[in-house]
Amino acid sequence: MSYLPFARKWRPQDFEGVIGQEHITTTLKNAISLKRVHHAYLFAGPRGIGKTSTARILSKALNCEKGSSPMPCNKCDPCREITNARSMDVIEIDGASNRGIDEIRNLRESVKFSPSKGPYKIYIIDEVHMLTTEAFNALLKTLEEPPPHVKFIFATTAPHKLPATILSRCQRFDFRRISISEIIAKLKEVAGKENLDIEDEVFLYIAKSSDGSMRDAEGILDQVSSFSKGKVRSKDVIEALGMIDQETLSRCADLIINKDTQKAIHLIGDILNSGKDAKEFLFEVLEHFRNIMIAKVDASSEELIELPKEAIELIKKQSLSLSQGDIFYIIDTISNSVKMIKQNLPERIVLELCMIKLTSRDSISSIEELLSKLPQVMAAPSVSKDIPPVSNNPVRKTGENLQQSISKKIQESVKHFVKPEKSVDSSPQDSKLVVDIDRVKNAWPILVKAMAVKKMSISSYLAEGIPDSVKGNIIFVAFPRELNFHREVLEEKHNKDSVESVLSQILDVRIKLQFISSDIKLKESGSETPQISREELRKKEPIIDTALNLFGGKIMRSTGDM
Repeated sequence: MSYLPFARKWRPQDFEGVIGQEHITTTLKNAISLKRVHHAYLFAGPRGIGKTSTARILSKALNCEKGSSPMPCNKCDPCREITNARSMDVIEIDGASNRGIDEIRNLRESVKFSPSKGPYKIYIIDEVHMLTTEAFNALLKTLEEPPPHVKFIFATTAPHKLPATILSRCQRFDFRRISISEIIAKLKEVAGKENLDIEDEVFLYIAKSSDGSMRDAEGILDQVSSFSKGKVRSKDVIEALGMIDQETLSRCADLIINKDTQKAIHLIGDILNSGKDAKEFLFEVLEHFRNIMIAKVDASSEELIELPKEAIELIKKQSLSLSQGDIFYIIDTISNSVKMIKQNLPERIVLELCMIKLTSRDSISSIEELLSKLPQVMAAPSVSKDIPPVSNNPVRKTGENLQQSISKKIQESVKHFVKPEKSVDSSPQDSKLVVDIDRVKNAWPILVKAMAVKKMSISSYLAEGIPDSVKGNIIFVAFPRELNFHREVLEEKHNKDSVESVLSQILDVRIKLQFISSDIKLKESGSETPQISREELRKKEPIIDTALNLFGGKIMRSTGDM
């Protein structure tokens, strides 16, 4: 007999074997017992969670030789034929490859014939949302009033793509993603039956990688059991699946906590050089700081953090070194970096920029933390001297005076916990200063490289500009007067919005750009070459001169090769 993958070999054969879908199996079993089976069912949900398996089990329960029962025997000919997908009465149709109106017309003709063995002829249409609009329309009447011996079971991962007329004719069941604990329990059961020697941590890594899909989890288990000839260890799974191990994640978090920029940059290099996926790494780091956040707010967080006990203890220690404000800032910065990678920006630059931001942050205190310390500050002698006493008679105290008093107290308390920034001029323009020109100049080469990935022409135009000054959140970029065309192209709304968006992400500050003409000289590329006159051009290259006349162009520079 040929080899069967785990996902097929250990497929559930009765309702009790379907994991994580008790709300559905219970309803179906009761419907069979009460003889209230509907003529059309819609099973909706993500991949690999038991939709088609449940459809087959329901078919066996209806066509079993022992009669319709919630517990099919799995021994009679109809049950075994359905299990092996060769029953004449249970027709499985792939909606993706049989999506046209002709296939549905054939189905309408075949439903008229009685089943060959069992009491019902059952049609299971997988990925039914792939049918065409014409095919759905042809199916409507048959679906609403099928012959008594016909049952329809539809399975789909995209129920929103089905017409409302189809949905209204079906009983819909929404399948849920399977929890990690349920997947681990099933994997251990399969490993025991297959006599596999596997470390406990392996099951956790597989369950997390499966994203709630039992089929994916069993497929990964099959893969890693072939990867290791002897005992399957966690490092083998990490290597086989390209995952980030917990030790690396903890080390990365320590570097961010200790603000060690140099080592963090080297860590990014090691991860990318080892072939790890940049987006997957950011997701793993994001989940790690999510666990730190849970440990920070909940002392009994073992049930919410699905990791080994040793890893949970380390996470709890790391949570003590960060404030809630720090954690929120870190999670927000990582999320923005994920968005930048999705925009096809260079992965190495995005990761390095993310780590520099995280390791260069200032300590952040949330408003809640400051207010929680307010009573102690108000009771302190140094603060009470500066705050005028509140009248004991509340009737004499007007609402306005009370508001002013509270406002003063809060301001005084914040001064004790928030280190003031550098004093700046209180003029409206200066108060809006969010970034200095040196920082913009340092970020400009990164912007040019990042835009090269999205649109090379815009990148080349930006390379000719020079950040000139900053006023509030507006950055002025100077271009030579000879390059007005560059400036005008960059001023177009869609180009300007795109450049502003990327530069805002690089600087981590929302900015606006203003492109201006200036007396700066054109950037030289190599040795300076003499400019050719229009008369010389007309003699040497008459075709180019004709093109200049036709399009109203002018000579910007020459290469000296004419």
